Amino acid sequence: MADVSCFVAARMRAWDVDRVFGIPERSVDALVTALRSGRPGPEFVQTRHAESAALMACAHAKLTGRPGCCLAASGVGTLHLLSGLYDAALDRQPVVAVVGMDGPSYASSYGPNPGRRAVRTLELSAEVCAFAEVVSEPSLMGDALDRAFRAALTDRGPAAVLVSRAVLESEAPGHLAGDPAALMAPVGFDPPAPRPQRQALRRAAEVLNGGRRVAIVLGQTGARASGQVVGAADLLGAGIAKTPLARDVLPDDLPCVAGVAGPLGSAVVAAVLRDCDTLLLVGAADLDPGTSRRTGSHRVVTIDPEAPARRDGAVPADVEVTADVAAALDELIPLLRRKRERGWRKEVERAVEDWRAEGRTKAKRFFGAAVSPRAVVAELSQRLPERSVVITDTGSAMDWWTRHLELRTGMRATLSHGLGTPGASVPYAVAARLAFPDRPVVALVGDGALQTSGLNELVTVRSQLDRFAEQPPLVFCVLNNRDRSRLTWQRRTDCRDPRIAPSQDVPDVSYAEYARLLGLAGARCDRPGAVGDVWTDILGGKGPVVLEFVVDGETPPDWAEEAQRGHAAARSVPRLRRSRLRRLIGTVGGGLFGPG
Repeated sequence: MADVSCFVAARMRAWDVDRVFGIPERSVDALVTALRSGRPGPEFVQTRHAESAALMACAHAKLTGRPGCCLAASGVGTLHLLSGLYDAALDRQPVVAVVGMDGPSYASSYGPNPGRRAVRTLELSAEVCAFAEVVSEPSLMGDALDRAFRAALTDRGPAAVLVSRAVLESEAPGHLAGDPAALMAPVGFDPPAPRPQRQALRRAAEVLNGGRRVAIVLGQTGARASGQVVGAADLLGAGIAKTPLARDVLPDDLPCVAGVAGPLGSAVVAAVLRDCDTLLLVGAADLDPGTSRRTGSHRVVTIDPEAPARRDGAVPADVEVTADVAAALDELIPLLRRKRERGWRKEVERAVEDWRAEGRTKAKRFFGAAVSPRAVVAELSQRLPERSVVITDTGSAMDWWTRHLELRTGMRATLSHGLGTPGASVPYAVAARLAFPDRPVVALVGDGALQTSGLNELVTVRSQLDRFAEQPPLVFCVLNNRDRSRLTWQRRTDCRDPRIAPSQDVPDVSYAEYARLLGLAGARCDRPGAVGDVWTDILGGKGPVVLEFVVDGETPPDWAEEAQRGHAAARSVPRLRRSRLRRLIGTVGGGLFGPG
């Protein structure tokens, strides 16, 4: 008779789970064995750290739209797993974690030794998870697992099933031991979303039709409605901004797409959001509320499956349409009137064109013999193969990813946004490679972030080398400036403090040599004139490679460059005067709009 672990593996497959990321431990060994048995079930991918397992599961969910899955043991395994589960919670991704409990204390806050406090696995899991439940009997396993998946998909967040080793090793009860095909869970389970209310749609249309300068922000929840967003923007004469998690929802070559919205995002977006009189937020629950500061004439319409009032830090709205985004837009668009005055739209498009041209010009500049980090990403952008996946880490790598990466139709991009975990781009890229074996994958990571946790998961890449070797390139692009660059520039702009060496220095390591030590390909570039050729060679190859660029740490990102010119980052962006827009975007350093 099959044991409970075999049932869990089959049930995960029924929920459309491709793979489970985790670390074998005694309490979960029975499940790992079932996953590796060759029977129908998800693949088990062994990671080096439980946090990485949760990050990979989150990345898998972001890139595929299907639930991610990870496992770990209780105690220290749970503590490590939780940091990765917070990534899923903050970025609202469905991830199911199976936590193995070893010993009689699995349902207790305290361990078996009197006076010694154990890790409060259930309580800690419940703090971050939409669902957390202990399974104490084999007969309860199926119901608990199904409810965990439904909770993760419905609430868009992590869920945890805590199960003892004894349960996983038990024989499956009769109602669980049958043919797994007869016990199929609802693959493609789509949580019900409220239908749009006609009254709310009419109020939204009234506000949008009355606006003279309309801006649209598209977030990750609106990804399925990208076509409707473009249609609405055309009717309203609006410019479109994307949140970081919706970076790949629309291609950057659309003239009306102004870039990434965020405190350190596109300069054009910052000005447009400040100077629009009407703002439409489409599935943009992931928008940083500080990006759009209210003014007296600024009216906001939101379309989201979840009421903004339920979310902490949500942008205040004049009209809230709580419904499925695509369904709401389908009913809203016929109520919109095409604006005859297109001046605002034309000025936004000219601003985008000039901002991007200015970015290309700045990417060609370098000082001395150092490689410009702008050039690294700009040269990559020009050479990206079709259907590439580009992952970025936190820190300055994200600045260049935001500013100089231009995605085309069919390309993908993502990051750890809400949590901003340093080094997350490496496990994210591993998940991307496994999810898309036929696509090139590039991860942008700074040396500080890579040393934080990313180096460990290069060992995971080495363990998969036989599998990855003949696949399209998997590139870990390391920006080596021996400095925590984002922190340096924040201190320079906020505190006028150029450097605090003990906290910002990063040990000088040859990442290309480290890769070769592991048995991976490694390449190093320290000549500005060779950047493009190096990218051409690497992207034309196969398999994993660590590509190290020795870059200039004195190259400021746009937001820091503008602050150095006397406009502190915390100050508001001056009003966009359309008559001067084109001239300003070309003359002000970094692309931020100067005072009118």
